[in-house]
Amino acid sequence: MNLTLSNPTGGATLGTPDTAVLTIIDNDTGGVLQFSSATYSVNEGVLSGKAVIKVTRSGGSASGVSVDYTITDGTAVSGTDYNATNGTLIFAAGQTSKTFTIDIINDPVDEPNKTVNLALLNPQGGAILGLRDTAVLTIVNK
Repeated sequence: MNLTLSNPTGGATLGTPDTAVLTIIDNDTGGVLQFSSATYSVNEGVLSGKAVIKVTRSGGSASGVSVDYTITDGTAVSGTDYNATNGTLIFAAGQTSKTFTIDIINDPVDEPNKTVNLALLNPQGGAILGLRDTAVLTIVNK
């Protein structure tokens, strides 16, 4: 942006230079995206049948960003212990957290706790991944 001083009043005069260039540096970042925790747990057999996973955004939220998430077997098996649904979280400008859910399959079998692996990848819109770009969900047998 160019700035020009002109039309001084009250007996003032313009010196040199009487123009300047203003540069606005865009230092707004898309922020850092990561899981709110490295570990999550859900009791098998709860009424909701869902685990709620939270992803947070810090260090900048001026623009819209997105991040993909994947859900893969640990000791739990998709289709038997839980239903895997990979997806994309879309953060609007100013939004600092989003959640996604994982459907837990209840069964009558008494078995050890099982794990599900979670990962964030492919951040878009100027966002970057934080240190907690992976997490583990434990399905607690009750």
